[in-house]
Amino acid sequence: MTNLPDDYFLDADDELVDFLEKQGEESIKETYQSNTTNIENGYKLLNIQIVGIGSSFLLLTQKTSWDYLTAGLAVFIFLWTWSAIYLVHAGLSAKNRALIHSPPECLYTKTYKNINELNYQYLRSNGYNGPKEALPVMRRYRLKNLTDTAAELRALNSIIRTSLDRARMATILAPVIALIASAITFCFS
Repeated sequence: MTNLPDDYFLDADDELVDFLEKQGEESIKETYQSNTTNIENGYKLLNIQIVGIGSSFLLLTQKTSWDYLTAGLAVFIFLWTWSAIYLVHAGLSAKNRALIHSPPECLYTKTYKNINELNYQYLRSNGYNGPKEALPVMRRYRLKNLTDTAAELRALNSIIRTSLDRARMATILAPVIALIASAITFCFS
């Protein structure tokens, strides 16, 4: 259900609105928690990479001549550095995060302050069957905002999860590729 019209939930009764609000807020909280967990795991991986890069660089600086171990360490440092840069850029960099709740000034706008009989007639023609009060109308329009917020957070979750998976794979494959580079260098030296 993407690109819902703003008045999509106008025909919902109060009990359904209560249920949908609760479900929308819970969905947003769960997705936000998942995003937080993925970001925390990303920072743990980044810390491991930083330690590995630093340790490998120290070993590399202790070498006085180029040999097969130097080639392997250089490849390892390059791949882990690339993976760390990718992880920070794609998964951990600051992104716009949606809010679960709206500030009062965003909810109670001039439109709701000046709602009149003509507005209620328009709302009724679009399916609204609640009382002539601003709050029930506002809650129905807020459901659309909750839907949009949940969709934004799910998309962000997918981006973070994908970048974290790619960084993990690069981190895991880096030592293997470094060993292959060392073996090739050893064979040709």
